[in-house]
Amino acid sequence: MSTEVKPAVSPPETGTGLVPYRLSVKQFLKMIDAGVFPDDARVELIRGRLVTRMTKNDPHNFAVDTLVRLLRALVEPGLFVREEKSVVLGAKSRPEPDVAVVRGPRESYRSRGPEMGDLALVAEVSDSSYRKDRSPMWSLYAEAGVPVYWIVNLPKKRIEVFSRPSGAARSAGYGDTENFEAGSEVPVVIDGIEVGKIAVNDVLP
Repeated sequence: MSTEVKPAVSPPETGTGLVPYRLSVKQFLKMIDAGVFPDDARVELIRGRLVTRMTKNDPHNFAVDTLVRLLRALVEPGLFVREEKSVVLGAKSRPEPDVAVVRGPRESYRSRGPEMGDLALVAEVSDSSYRKDRSPMWSLYAEAGVPVYWIVNLPKKRIEVFSRPSGAARSAGYGDTENFEAGSEVPVVIDGIEVGKIAVNDVLP
């Protein structure tokens, strides 16, 4: 039985009149399984579009590694921390957040990725990627109902914490924003409970 393919509703931003085709997560996974992408390809699916992930530099890698280590020391049993692994946000998005605190047990993800209700906290480490992390990813995570979203803003030397998500599609966003500058500590809030704090200076390169 054939399935009707529905193109994007709106034209592209370039004004060419060409309408881009939107992939689903299922189609994207089939492409991965079929070996469409080379082993070194760094792509993720955002709202049906294939997006190239930026190359990570040493300061970025340090911040991610450190944040993962500190969060693992704080999260309670029944939660675990994933590093640069994909999650499924609806039918057309499969991003790879730098860090995600996921509700367990870990064994439940043997054959599937964490989905919207499985995510307790997501963090992106931003240097040159800040515009992406603060705009399209910000609204994507909010629409998915991710309760807490962190941006480790390396140029500004601070951690930005967003909470209280609401809204739909690209109009989704977070109602509360707190900026924690160098020298301060960030409360780690999981399901409304503070489980500890992380010093901003420990995460910054």
